[in-house]
Amino acid sequence: MENKHTFSSLLAIMDDLREKCPWDRKQTLQSLRQQTIEELYELTDAITDTDWKAIREELGDLLLHIVFMPK
Repeated sequence: MENKHTFSSLLAIMDDLREKCPWDRKQTLQSLRQQTIEELYELTDAITDTDWKAIREELGDLLLHIVFMPK
């Protein structure tokens, strides 16, 4: 269950940032839209290049965007 605990920790950190960080508090679905699209394009480039290191990094970036989305 370590992975479950780690993911729960990530969600708690993101909630804390959303509450306490002025930049994070200002973000909306619309303000995050372009950045999320850019991360997705970076992932597709890594997939096209079969660059596994970059794929893992870009999946991590995309996951961060997913958990950061305002509720």
